[in-house]
Amino acid sequence: MAYVPMNAQLPDCYNTQQTVDDELQLLVQTTRRVRLYGTDCHVLQYTLDAIQRLKLDLKVVVGIWIDQDNTTYTRQRDEFFNVVTTYGWNDIIGVSVGNEVMFDSYQPLEVLMAHVTEVKQKVVSLGHPEIPVFTSDLESANRPPLTTIEDRAGVNLHPFFAGVPVEDAAAWFWKYLVDVTNNVNADNATPIELWITEVGWPTFPTGSNTNASIPSIPNLQTFVDTWLCDANAKGTPYYFFEFFDAPWKIWPGSAIEGFWGLLTIDKKLKIKLPDCLAS
Repeated sequence: MAYVPMNAQLPDCYNTQQTVDDELQLLVQTTRRVRLYGTDCHVLQYTLDAIQRLKLDLKVVVGIWIDQDNTTYTRQRDEFFNVVTTYGWNDIIGVSVGNEVMFDSYQPLEVLMAHVTEVKQKVVSLGHPEIPVFTSDLESANRPPLTTIEDRAGVNLHPFFAGVPVEDAAAWFWKYLVDVTNNVNADNATPIELWITEVGWPTFPTGSNTNASIPSIPNLQTFVDTWLCDANAKGTPYYFFEFFDAPWKIWPGSAIEGFWGLLTIDKKLKIKLPDCLAS
């Protein structure tokens, strides 16, 4: 599950250890794997503390956020390595260095590659070569030379933005995934594994369509019913986007960004989840 704690945004950081405790005790009822997007506002510290203190059955993909301000990466990188000094590595299963850096044109490719390489080298030097280090982006960015320095290809793959009707979304996803996998590994001497680092369906506002893709709670239910259990049965590594609505992401012309949650902002489940938890 993709997860950003409520109110964990600079400069205020109104999230607390207690709020993260409460959210993760809900989240662990839906998944055993959680993907974070950054380390600011003690997000990684609070998450690992809650997992270990409350004995939650959760493993974490760490996020190190990258934007146009070069100090953001440095600050978050340092926070990551400081936190694991205290909490260890047992609950970490991956490190995503940046999210949609190429799509959003936050940094040039060579800068992103240098950051991924730097984090990977330090993770290995600290004795954890088994932990994959990569970046997460659209499929168009996940090809050489980027994939030659990653341990995984983290692909954000949303049928909604393909503009297909929700009834066709699952079929579109599996067909397109074959093409993405082939493109990612087209020039790689050794194929790398794909992780779907975002997949989901928005629920609001009505009218924010992408061609035939329509946001709504019934359509989220349809997508979950037709895609989720199939993905679990196939053993597809994925992180559903996202745990609860995030209205702080709304800006003029982009209201849809705030409403991808399985839960509402007040933590009420929008749909009925199928009984097919991934292993």
